[in-house]
Amino acid sequence: MTEPAPAYEEALRLLEGFERTLEAGSFGTENTPGEYARLRRDLWQALDALTVWHRPRLESGPGLDVPYAWLRRTASRLERLAHDPNPAVREQARLTLALLPYPGQWRRLASWKIQTFSPQEPSRLGCFPWVESAALAGETSDSHAEMTAFFKKEQAKLDAKRREKADRIFRVRHFMQILKKPKKDGEKGVLRLFSLPYLMTDRDLLAEISQRFVFFVEPPMGVVWRHSWWRFFCALEEPCLFGVAGPEDAAFLMTQDGAVPVPLAHGDFLEDLPEAPTEGPKDFHIVFNATFDDMARKRHCLMLDLLTQPELSGITALFLGRGRPENVALFQRHIADRSLQDRVAVQANVRRGDVPGLLARCRLGVHLSLYENACRAVMEYFRSNLPCIVSASMAGMRPEIFNAETGTAVPDARLGPAIAEALENLHRYAPRRWFLRESGSRVSSQRLNGLFKFFFLERGMPWTEDIVRLTSSGASRYASALDEARFRDEHVWIAALLQGVLPPGFQVVP
Repeated sequence: MTEPAPAYEEALRLLEGFERTLEAGSFGTENTPGEYARLRRDLWQALDALTVWHRPRLESGPGLDVPYAWLRRTASRLERLAHDPNPAVREQARLTLALLPYPGQWRRLASWKIQTFSPQEPSRLGCFPWVESAALAGETSDSHAEMTAFFKKEQAKLDAKRREKADRIFRVRHFMQILKKPKKDGEKGVLRLFSLPYLMTDRDLLAEISQRFVFFVEPPMGVVWRHSWWRFFCALEEPCLFGVAGPEDAAFLMTQDGAVPVPLAHGDFLEDLPEAPTEGPKDFHIVFNATFDDMARKRHCLMLDLLTQPELSGITALFLGRGRPENVALFQRHIADRSLQDRVAVQANVRRGDVPGLLARCRLGVHLSLYENACRAVMEYFRSNLPCIVSASMAGMRPEIFNAETGTAVPDARLGPAIAEALENLHRYAPRRWFLRESGSRVSSQRLNGLFKFFFLERGMPWTEDIVRLTSSGASRYASALDEARFRDEHVWIAALLQGVLPPGFQVVP
């Protein structure tokens, strides 16, 4: 069971207390190894709470940079302590640098020689049978046990993700895509991974694929440093390009070896739909598009609460999203609890092709998620000529996309007035004009091609052919079906490799 996030004030106190301990010079000697292990767990939970769940409080108070500034300050002190003459101090400093999201964390994790499974057990998808490299100097049984527990917990998360998947047969084109085919003269191809990354955490598998391809991965919710198994994509022959729209994810990746962040992912490649959206009656003032299976992060209930505020008391809302029936029913109860049945409509699990028609019935988009990565819903609003109001605390989007043409990012306290003001001044916005000029499949594919071409040429790698055009949705994300057919041989090769590391009961087909 997931432990509850510490309260905002408690999380800040934990960070401040640890910094005072470092300043006092007592870290590493005044507590037992077990107490330091619990401290690291508490600090991890505090960082997680502040960088995700308490973002609105930080944004309206001391600022979203607070946890990152704390990491920068304490990193320099811990780096010095990692070379302290006292072996106990060295050990605790190095463990802290490895288990919290400090610069170089992924490299430090790989420097521990930890066996989490017996040597006789075959390497299976996502397992960490050996992290190869020399153990840290001065490693003790306590530190070994803590690192072993970390890797086992990480493995358990990956196993749980696989178990949660209803599918047992995976099509390669449903979660990855060849963007550029490798050539016989040694010119590497480009491989895009846009879903199910936990199917690809086998070290040997990644190494073999990287002999022929450079990876472009789009973490579904951004890197979100908590998922440290992304480090396996950063130990390849060539650096891995990470598609992350948010500056926080990009800043973290810049501190890790083998990672090159690029500001394009997911929603940036939305199909252009050159025809203007169908004009018709505007049945709803606002639309809110987010999965019902993740309402805590997407903040559906905050939107409902905003609808009860005086400035929004007369507006209607359409809620779109996918979700399990029980979660859709739960949301319907939230609507009834606020007596909003006459003003709120719900359309659950509609086909993606039907979304533009539903958006054409709306005037304004609202998105309140705490954390995203190039959110598709926001770009769908722009494509349908709907400006969008978002929370200024939301991570995972490029801040510059909210501007005079497209909408506004405002603090939570200003959301109600900002929505009301936007509805009164819709004529001022031109989000579709911005979308066709700055985003979408054609524009973003060209930009990604330029980034890859520069990446190849900068490293002296041959580049004689561009990547194909890509999109953001559908079982196959090729803009042209001809491209999918052209790359079928590569899909067959990758499927065969994946089949060799899948656990029993799973199957991969091209």
